[in-house]
Amino acid sequence: MSTPLSPTPTPSGTCLDYVLEAADLLDSCCRRLSLIGPRDNALSDLALYLATTERQIHEYVLQILADAGEAARPGVDDYNLMVTCARLSTIRVTLESDVVYSDVGRKSGGVNSLLFYLINTLHLCLQRISDADTILCGVSASRSRSRSWALDVDKRHVSGYFRSRSATEDGADGLDKTIIATGTDGAQRLAKRQMITNTVFRWGKRVCVSLGVGGIMWYALDKRERYNSEGNRKNIAKTAGKIVGGVFLRSVLARRYEVWRLRHRLSESTQSLAMWQQKWIIISSVVSTNKLRKNISYNQLIAQPSAEDHNEESKASSRRLLEALPLRSNKGAFWYSQGALRLLLVRRVMDLVYASVGTAMDMTGPNGAYGLWVPLAGMFASYYAVAGPDVTSTKAAHMVASPSMDFVKRAWGMVTIPPIRWLSTEAARLFKGIAIIERVTIGGVGCLVISHAPNPCLEAAIKRGRRQQNRKDRHLSDITEEPGSNLKSSSRDDLEINDVIFHITGGGWFIHTTATDIPFLSEWSASTNSVVVVPEYDLLPEHHFPVALNQVTDAYKALCDGGAENVLGFRTGRIAVTGESAGGNLATALTVKLCYDGIVDVEKERNKIIDEGKVMVKRQSSSENFFNRARSRDNSRTRERGTVTLPNCLMLSCPALNMCHSMSPSRIMGTGDPVLPSGLIQMISDQYVPEGCGIGKDHPLASPYFASDEILSCFPSTLLWVSAADPLLDDAVDFNTRLRRMGVNSSIHAAQHMPHAFWGLSNAGFPEAVKVMKSCNMFLCDVIVGNEEEEEKEKEKGDAKV
Repeated sequence: MSTPLSPTPTPSGTCLDYVLEAADLLDSCCRRLSLIGPRDNALSDLALYLATTERQIHEYVLQILADAGEAARPGVDDYNLMVTCARLSTIRVTLESDVVYSDVGRKSGGVNSLLFYLINTLHLCLQRISDADTILCGVSASRSRSRSWALDVDKRHVSGYFRSRSATEDGADGLDKTIIATGTDGAQRLAKRQMITNTVFRWGKRVCVSLGVGGIMWYALDKRERYNSEGNRKNIAKTAGKIVGGVFLRSVLARRYEVWRLRHRLSESTQSLAMWQQKWIIISSVVSTNKLRKNISYNQLIAQPSAEDHNEESKASSRRLLEALPLRSNKGAFWYSQGALRLLLVRRVMDLVYASVGTAMDMTGPNGAYGLWVPLAGMFASYYAVAGPDVTSTKAAHMVASPSMDFVKRAWGMVTIPPIRWLSTEAARLFKGIAIIERVTIGGVGCLVISHAPNPCLEAAIKRGRRQQNRKDRHLSDITEEPGSNLKSSSRDDLEINDVIFHITGGGWFIHTTATDIPFLSEWSASTNSVVVVPEYDLLPEHHFPVALNQVTDAYKALCDGGAENVLGFRTGRIAVTGESAGGNLATALTVKLCYDGIVDVEKERNKIIDEGKVMVKRQSSSENFFNRARSRDNSRTRERGTVTLPNCLMLSCPALNMCHSMSPSRIMGTGDPVLPSGLIQMISDQYVPEGCGIGKDHPLASPYFASDEILSCFPSTLLWVSAADPLLDDAVDFNTRLRRMGVNSSIHAAQHMPHAFWGLSNAGFPEAVKVMKSCNMFLCDVIVGNEEEEEKEKEKGDAKV
């Protein structure tokens, strides 16, 4: 399900809510576990990690108070987490409303995600501690301790989370009062006596049940006629004895299995807390480092570039370790949610691809033995499919830790081989009903043109181009553009106007993902009644920055200034620019370049935005309001020939906006992304913007993240979609923050249980991706179709006045 980026499990969903709820749960787990005592080694291990986590959260709360200017109180705040949280709770309203203390918001992002993860882990811990009490000490004793704990919680906790639970309890009597009165030491002694009593009762029950079942079987066998003789009495006794032993042994094994399952679940909770603590230390240090390395007055998640980003000797040992061995989730679970299971499936498939291609390349070398690597990769894929996830993921992690260009091009290029591209095209014609899908040349760049509905003008232009090619005897698959031929000035004015979706594919500048993009591009064309143009820019490793950006710019300029009219057979109306991953970088960099190089008039664009009332209302961010604001009156379909304007809207998915190696919470938490692990991010960045290209990775044309405020203030309405676990999540978050500060209609949304660059997964029926596609369709329709309806209404009003 798609949600706004800020998680909202609590009423306000702020960092302070998460901290207070986590503190409540930690205190509850510690107190509930202390009532049981060290009844098992697994409980002792869990207690150690709960205590360590409690100290880390306590230090974090003290840091929040210090950031807010609260004076330290030695001897009061230093030891008791709940006392400190009660103090934080009293000033929470001030912190959330006062702009002076808005720096507390910097603790969102990766910290907020970790706190949310901790809350879920502690919920599970609390349930498993209660299960341990039931298994070890008995049902009645566990229920009594649970009631006494719930009554005590209502007096201590500050977030109000447990009050609804404790309010339903009747009150303490009998054993409950004994537990409260005796304190922790007395409760542990009482739990020990209960455990002994429960053990004696359990063994006695086991013996009685076994003897009872044996006696019943003795009686039944003795009554049968064939066993009435004295010679069969011994056989009856042996049979009954075996039954007694079998029942007794089954009871013992069932108990052992129950305890084993309990210890396994407790061990899982311990491992989850251990992983959380490791991530917390790293994320906290990154947030602190970013705070020191900021040179701006507002919050950002990604630190400014430094020598540590590109100098291996300057990097911290912990950072080098994480880049070499990315963080990975727990290997298994008893169950998965449907979304988590689908994400696990994507991870397994990508591990299979990386492992099989990597093994094939190890055998054939960099040149691939002239295509021999393809059947070898298929053979090794069969092996890794049955070898198990551990073997496959280990090999895949080894390959993506320091990948080569050949490896990336071949692993990702599986979707670009001719049979796959042909199959995708024919499937789109058959199942999606695409009327036109041809390759033409626009602005000197090969482009794929897609139209869901029949377009006579476009079809005629394509046929005319083919006739020209035949006359010139040019045996090329592309149609060569010849601006100014066969179209007179008068005939140009009679051309129809069609809206265009200018889609820039992803693929890390190594491949074009056209084969996976065609299905949803056809849906966009159908819903907006527009023509989709996909530029096929030159790729790595032969062509580096700024070749791809220049080619995309040339194609876009040809669409705007009328240079493509002879090839397309229509005049361009509104233009929506879309892009995913590397395509998102190029789409954003295109807008920056149009302003940066003076191709468009920055002052004119800014005045147009102000005059047309496109400045958004501060802090207004709901999807419905955003889509309504995207309908701007300046989106006229009539373009002045020979001029270039900014696109009418931008729609990006998981954009790679910052090519620097600067760390951020999402780049640490997403180091093990199934599609874009950290090793690939660094390799692609170094290849796209190599050291010898003459500019740094922080140049605004290579990294639009660093574009100036003056340029960003001219941006059109922008919609960003990201994965909640995307390593490039913070790129989009920070960029959206800057756009909104400049008054741009910008909105960002996150999809759960999705990998990096997930638009293509809508073709496979992933529900999360399908919902994202519906949102994207709505946005494009509101920008293109919505404005067309408004223009028609205004035209009707004008005719009525005349």
